[in-house]
Amino acid sequence: MALSMSEENLSEAAAKQVARNFGKVEELEKVDQYRRTIIRRNGGIEAQLKTSVQSQLEDVRTGLVKLAGATQEIQEVRDSMAEIHSHSTVVDDLKNDIGIIQDVSRHHNQLEAACDNLKHIVRVPETVVETDAMIDNGQVLEAHKRLMELETTRDDLLLQLHRTTSERIDSKHPVNHYFINVMEISDKLANHLWFILQRALNVVQSDPTQLVTALRVIEREEKSDKKALDREKQTGFLPPGRPKRWRKKCLDTLEKATVERFESQQPQTDDTIWLAVYLERVKRIIVDDLTTVKRLFIPCFPPSYDIFDLYVDMYHRCLQNLLEDVSSQHREANEIIQLLSWLSTYPDFMASQGIDVDVKAETDRFKPLLSSHVIQALEKDYTEMTRKTMAEYSERMIDVELQDWQRDVKPDTDVDQHYHTTVAVLLFQMLDQNLSVAESVGAEVKRKIVAVCFEVLESFQTTYREEVLSVKASYLQSERRKPEFYFEYMIAVANNCYSSTRFTEQMKYRVVTSDCSGDEEAKLERRFKDISDGFTSIAELTCSVLLDVVYIDLESHLSELFGKKWLTSSTVLGTVDVTMQDYAQDFKHLKTELYQLMISKAQKRLLVEYIRAMLQRKMRFKSKEERKQAGIKIKKEAQQIASIFHHLDPNSSLSACSVLEILAEVIEIKDTSLLPLELEGLANKHPDMRQEHAFSLLSLRGDVNKSSAKDIIGQTKLASIESDDEKESSASLHLGYFSQVTVPSGSLFG
Repeated sequence: MALSMSEENLSEAAAKQVARNFGKVEELEKVDQYRRTIIRRNGGIEAQLKTSVQSQLEDVRTGLVKLAGATQEIQEVRDSMAEIHSHSTVVDDLKNDIGIIQDVSRHHNQLEAACDNLKHIVRVPETVVETDAMIDNGQVLEAHKRLMELETTRDDLLLQLHRTTSERIDSKHPVNHYFINVMEISDKLANHLWFILQRALNVVQSDPTQLVTALRVIEREEKSDKKALDREKQTGFLPPGRPKRWRKKCLDTLEKATVERFESQQPQTDDTIWLAVYLERVKRIIVDDLTTVKRLFIPCFPPSYDIFDLYVDMYHRCLQNLLEDVSSQHREANEIIQLLSWLSTYPDFMASQGIDVDVKAETDRFKPLLSSHVIQALEKDYTEMTRKTMAEYSERMIDVELQDWQRDVKPDTDVDQHYHTTVAVLLFQMLDQNLSVAESVGAEVKRKIVAVCFEVLESFQTTYREEVLSVKASYLQSERRKPEFYFEYMIAVANNCYSSTRFTEQMKYRVVTSDCSGDEEAKLERRFKDISDGFTSIAELTCSVLLDVVYIDLESHLSELFGKKWLTSSTVLGTVDVTMQDYAQDFKHLKTELYQLMISKAQKRLLVEYIRAMLQRKMRFKSKEERKQAGIKIKKEAQQIASIFHHLDPNSSLSACSVLEILAEVIEIKDTSLLPLELEGLANKHPDMRQEHAFSLLSLRGDVNKSSAKDIIGQTKLASIESDDEKESSASLHLGYFSQVTVPSGSLFG
């Protein structure tokens, strides 16, 4: 039975493998190659099995021989044990004597340990002198070994005293006084290490062994610190001088040496380009030093130091202090230009020259070299350059955004799991920075920069919108295979636009101040509203683009509405429910407001498709019973649609589906004399309804001919509205259902 099941499982696994390997026609050409591979593999397996079986047989033969020998040896052992047992009866009398011997042995071990410690204690002055000489001769590791032996002897004695006496052991205690020179040796060794670390950049090039030795000693001391602190938790005893924290002192020494290196670079101010020369020299120092650190320090320092990043941070901070000092003094125009030009190259040479540090990307780690108010003052003469810089930066952001859309990973999420890319944040960071500069210059320059910001935003919106439509066409053309995460990145685009509307509002509050005149304030308010509306429009467009993908999946199912089998056995809305539930898992990554908008648009889209199927298909009901049955079904499906979207968003409107209920009333009403009244009510609630819609609806009933339909419509307000009437606001018509449903008018007026 088990063998049969195993064969069935193997057959099933083989069938799945064949289906997976040869699922496409073009892969069938590889059948012969695949058969040869399997034959070779089976031959290898059979050879291995034969070898394994032969090896097992040889092992069994050897085991039998050894088993026979072991049987004989076991008998010999049994005889020996019996003999030992006969002699062991006299051992019980020795038990008491052994206890006395154990006590003597324990006392002897204590005396032996005391003698060993005594040797070290007696030799403390001599060892201190030897250790001091070793430090002077550069024998750091050996000196540290002797120092650790001295400290261990002292700490063991103090620990014994701590355990055996209740009196306080202070620095004046005889033991501490006896070992006072050990502390001095420790300080001397530490100073020697700090001297090496202060010259680390030179030492690592001339004699890296010194640096490695110093770091080994420091790491040993870190372990000793940890051991001492752990023992303190157990015994309450902490040796004098612990914890030494030499690693922290090591890092402090490196930073102090870095600060002194920057301070030692004094500029020569006797030339008009002195600042440029000075800053280039600083740049050369940064590049050379960080290259040295990356090339030589990393092999010497333990990975936990993260030494390269540490040096980058230290140099960045020192450079901040240096530039703040330079910019704090009055500068001529050419000096300001030199400084700003150098500032613009700083991220570039940090990203190249073998350093490879992206200062721009790591904005949280690398604060600006100059504070915003300092930059504002320095960029007074660069107002006209801002236009070109902002436009180029905006284009680069679009390029990066397009590259992000093509990535094979999903976009980043915020704390609420909403997809986003960096484009919105980077865009408004750029505008914010330039506005900061403009505000420090003056009102006139500020107005010009604000105008540039509007131009950049409008251009960005135009390009962004075009790229959204372009990537949609590309996605559909590739049969929805590329980009791989198209749906997720379009959600990120919608979220970006939503965030941009909030950023626009924040920017407005910054720009529109009490200093603006009434006319200027009104103009700015209009411009900001246009910008905000533009981002909202792109967000809504992106939602519609996403819904297009959803309804492509639903298209074949929606075609069943008002078809031959719809009245009796349609399962369209069940499929819609499952599909919407599935896509809602992606929609959850939209901002809350956009998610609600998406659900609302999806519901309206479904209602429009439902009404379109009702009015465009040629279905006719043949009897009162069918009209009644259809009316009941339409009302039921209206409730089902409302339930589907209410489940997805409890805030969705349950009354949105009332239009279907009204249409159902028109269909199932028995007294045709009441039809004008029903149509009048429908037209009042939905002003985008036209005569051709009413005619198609009446035709659906099956009991109203063309002449009667014209008479009924003539008794309503629809008779006075032409199909191409433009009196109604196009915006309000766009909000309706019927304006999105086109039905032929020829059948009514032809």
